[in-house]
Amino acid sequence: MKSLMNRREFLRLSAGLAVGTALVACAPPSAKPAEEAEKPAEEAPKPVEEKITVYWMNWWGGAREPLMLEVISRFEEENPDIHVENQLQPWDNRAQRAATAIASRNPPSLIMVTRIEAQKFAHEDLIIPIDPYIEANDIDVYEIFYESEINNCKWADHFWSYPLPTGGGATCIWFYNKNVFRDAGLDPEKPPQTWQEVEEVIKATTVIEDGVIQKIGLAAVNNYHFPAWLYCNNGKYYSDDSKQLLFNQPEGVETLEWMAHIIHDYYGGVEAFNAFFEGVNMQSADYPFYTDKLALLPSAVWNFFHFETFDPEMYADPDQWGVLLVPYNGNNPQAKSTGISGFHFAWNQVIPKGLDKKVQDAAYKWLEFFTMREEGGCWFLFEQHRPSPVKACNENPAYYEGNPYWDMVLKGLEIDVSVPVTPVQSEIAALVNEALDEVWFGLKEPKEALDWAYDKAQPILDEFWSES
Repeated sequence: MKSLMNRREFLRLSAGLAVGTALVACAPPSAKPAEEAEKPAEEAPKPVEEKITVYWMNWWGGAREPLMLEVISRFEEENPDIHVENQLQPWDNRAQRAATAIASRNPPSLIMVTRIEAQKFAHEDLIIPIDPYIEANDIDVYEIFYESEINNCKWADHFWSYPLPTGGGATCIWFYNKNVFRDAGLDPEKPPQTWQEVEEVIKATTVIEDGVIQKIGLAAVNNYHFPAWLYCNNGKYYSDDSKQLLFNQPEGVETLEWMAHIIHDYYGGVEAFNAFFEGVNMQSADYPFYTDKLALLPSAVWNFFHFETFDPEMYADPDQWGVLLVPYNGNNPQAKSTGISGFHFAWNQVIPKGLDKKVQDAAYKWLEFFTMREEGGCWFLFEQHRPSPVKACNENPAYYEGNPYWDMVLKGLEIDVSVPVTPVQSEIAALVNEALDEVWFGLKEPKEALDWAYDKAQPILDEFWSES
C-alpha cells in the first residue's frame, strides 16, 4: 500500500490541480472547420449511475457527531459515487441493537461493535473477513498499525476490521503528582519503575488518621487492574491460542498477593480504600489527584482530555505532574513494563455477510478511509486529543503542542500487547471478579481464590471450543 499522503503533499497536489483547471478554463477555444461548426453535437446522453449508499451504524454521538459528519463529507467528496448514511444510535441496549441489526435480513453496511462481539459474529458466520481487500490492495497492516491494535481485529487467523480508536493506551501509562512527591521528600523527577519502588512511594505518601485515609499513594488496586498487573509480572490470562486459562499460575498468584498486601497492610482494608474514592473520578473537580491527595494514578490515554478539562491550571504546568510507564515486578527477571490492549474493551467496524458486492466494496472503502487515512480517522481522533492506531498519524507535531508528555504516550503504545479473549470472556471475567472480591474482603487467600475461579471458568472455555 502506498504511504499516507502528508498534508504538505496534499496541498501541493491540490494547488497543482487548481492551476491546471484554471489554465484549461482560460485557454481560447480551438478553431473548427465551418462545416463542423454548423452541425450540432449529437452525443448520446451518458447514463447517470445511482449512488451506492453505505449505512453506517455507530455510536459516535455527542461532541463527536459533527466530527463524524465532516469525515463523511471528505470521503464523499473523494468518492462521489458513494453516500454514507450516518446511522447514529442511542446507548441504551447497545449490544442488543447491534446483534439484532447484524442478524437481520437487511443489515446495515457497516456496524460498530466491540472486539468480543466481532469474534462472536465471526464465529457465527455473520460477518466477512477483510483479508481479500488487504491482499488485493497490498496492505501491510503491521507496518501501518501498532501490532497490539491490529491484533485486536484478528480472530481465527483472519482480520475482520481495522482498529479505531485505540484499544490500547488503557494501562500502559500512569500519572504521578509531583507536588505529593515533594511533600513526602521524594524526587519529583524520579518516578518509580518497579513494584518495589511503587511500594516505597506508598509508604512515603499515604496518610491515615483514625482509620480514615487522608492521602493515598496508589489508586486502582482493584479487579479492573488485576490483568494489567499480571502482565507486568510476565504472567498471562489466556494461552496464546485462547484455549487455556493461565491467570492462576504462579505469576498470577504472586500478583494478587502483592495487590492484597497493599489493600490490607497499607490502606487498612478495602472498605477504607473504597471510601476514599467514593463519588469521585477524573471527571470530578475534587478528584484527589487534582487536590494533591493522590501520588500515583494508573491512567489511560483518554484521561489527558479529562485532566485538561477539570484542572486546566495543573495540566498546563508540567512541574506539578508527570507521566511514567506502568511499573513491573522488579523481583521477576522476566518481567517488564507491559500494557494490555483490547482485554476489557476495543471497537471493531464489521461488514455483515450477504450484502450486494457493490455495497460490500463501498463499505470496505469507507472502513479504510475512516480508520487509516490522515484526513479521515487520524483527523477524527486528533480533534478528540486521542492517539490513533495508525503509527504515522501520531507523529503529527500538533500532538506535542497540546500534550507535554506526548512522547510517553507513544512509548506506552509501543509496549502494549493484544491480550487474547474469546466470545465467552464476560462469563469468565465474572467468575474471576467474584474471586478477586473475596480476596479484597479477606474471605479467601489469593491462590485459593484464583484456583476456584479457574475450576469454574476453564470448563466454560472448553465447552466453547468443543462446539466450534
